Amino acid sequence: MVLAVVIAVAFNIFSRKAPEMLVQAIEKSLGKKILIHSIDYHFPGIFELEGFGIWELHDFPGESSFTVDKIRLDVSLLSLSRKKLIINTIEAENANITIRKYHGKLTHALSDAVKQNITTNAAQESQPSSQPNGLGLPLEIHQFKLSQGHFKYIDYDIQDGGFVIAFDEIEAVIDNIGLPFSDAKTFYKVSAYMSQGREQRGAQIKISGRTQFKTMDADTNITAQGVYLPYFQPYYQQVTLAAIESAYLDSRANLFLEHNDLTLNADLEISELFFRAYESENQLFGLRADEILSFLKDRSGRLKLQITAQWNIADRHLNARDIIRKSIERSLKKTVIGNVGNILENALQKTDDQGIKNNKDKLEDQIKKLKELFKY
Repeated sequence: MVLAVVIAVAFNIFSRKAPEMLVQAIEKSLGKKILIHSIDYHFPGIFELEGFGIWELHDFPGESSFTVDKIRLDVSLLSLSRKKLIINTIEAENANITIRKYHGKLTHALSDAVKQNITTNAAQESQPSSQPNGLGLPLEIHQFKLSQGHFKYIDYDIQDGGFVIAFDEIEAVIDNIGLPFSDAKTFYKVSAYMSQGREQRGAQIKISGRTQFKTMDADTNITAQGVYLPYFQPYYQQVTLAAIESAYLDSRANLFLEHNDLTLNADLEISELFFRAYESENQLFGLRADEILSFLKDRSGRLKLQITAQWNIADRHLNARDIIRKSIERSLKKTVIGNVGNILENALQKTDDQGIKNNKDKLEDQIKKLKELFKY
C-alpha cells in the first residue's frame, strides 16, 4: 500500500513536471523561443500541444518559423532527463512553416541548431581533443508527419521586400532527423500545391529522396506540373534577361550530390510560350530567338528540352548561373539537331499544295536558316 502511494505521488509530480521539462528540452535543442498555450500529457510519453510556436530570437526577432494549432508528440521519457531529446513521432496538422533567406543565410526552425552543429564540427576538426561549451541538447526525431500544411519561403536577396514562394495542402513524411548531423540518412516524401498569384492555379509539386546531412550527399527527385514561369521572373532572369509573357512548365528533375559534386538532370516541357522581350539583338541564349523557337516547338506548340549540368558546389570560382545557362544552350542546339528531320519532313509535306519548285525553295530556306543559326 505504501509503495502504491509513493508511485501515485511520484507519477503525479512527474505529470506536472513533464510539460515543463519538454519545453526546456525543445528550447535547449533549437536555441529559439518556444510558446505553448496548453499541454495535455498522457502517460507514458504522449504530449498533445495546443497553440505551439517556434519564434526567432536573433535574426528576424519576434517572427515565427513554425506555428500549429495542435501537435502530437511521442517522446522518449528517458531523454527528458538525459543529454538528448528523442522524439519517436511528431504529427502536425495545418501547420505553418516559414524559411527566410537574407544575405545568403537561411533562417528557419532548425537554423540555430544547424549553425551550432556546423560550428561544433569545425571546432572539433581543428582541435579534436577539445570539448566546446554551450552545446545545445542533441535532437533526434524518428518520424515527422505533416498534413494539410502551409509553407512560405521568403527570399530577401532576390527582391527588395522579399519574394514569396508559398506551398499549401502539404502532405509530408520525413524519417530520421538528427542534430548534430550523423552518418544516418534522412528520407522524405512531400507533395504540395505551389501558389503562383491569384489568377493562376497552383502548380503540383512532388519531392522524394534521401539526404545525409553530415556530408550533404543527396539523391532527390522533383516533379512539377503547371508551373507558371512569369511569376518566377526574379529567378529565371538570373539566367536570361529575356522577359516571358506566358509559359507553363512541366518538369521531372533529379539532383544527385556526392562529395560536393552536383549533377542535375531535368526533362522540361514548356507550353504556351510567348516572350515579351528577347535578349539583346533579338537573341535567346546566344541564338536567334525567332529561328530557334520555330525549330524547337513541336506541332502542338510545345518545347521539350533535356538538360544536364554538373559542377562542384564547393568551388567558389564556379558560377551556377553560367553553368546552367551553358547547359541550356547545349540542350537547345542538341534539340534543334534532333528536330532537323522533322523540319525537312514538314517542308516536304507541302509538295502537293505548293509544287516542287516552291517546296525546293522552302527546303533551301530552312537549310539556310539552320546554317545561320549555328554560326552563333
